[in-house]
Amino acid sequence: MKAKMIDHISQEVYKKHPDLKGVKPQITPRKGDTSSDTLLIYSKSVSGPGGKKINRIVRAVADENGKIKKISTSK
Repeated sequence: MKAKMIDHISQEVYKKHPDLKGVKPQITPRKGDTSSDTLLIYSKSVSGPGGKKINRIVRAVADENGKIKKISTSK
C-alpha cells in the first residue's frame, strides 16, 4: 500500500478518534484472506477515568484503493 493512501486512511481515523492524531499505524496484510485488504493498527496510551493509563487501540481494514471497510476500537 502506498504512503499516500496510508496518509489518507490515517486522516479519516484521526477525524473519528482525535486522541490518536499523529500516531503512525502498524501495517499488516490480512492473513488467510484472499482479498488484498490491509489492516492498520493505531495504538496509544491515554489517560482514563481517575488518571489511570489505558491502551487505546483502533483497527482499520482498508482495501487496495484506500477505502476503509471497517473500524473497530478498544474501550
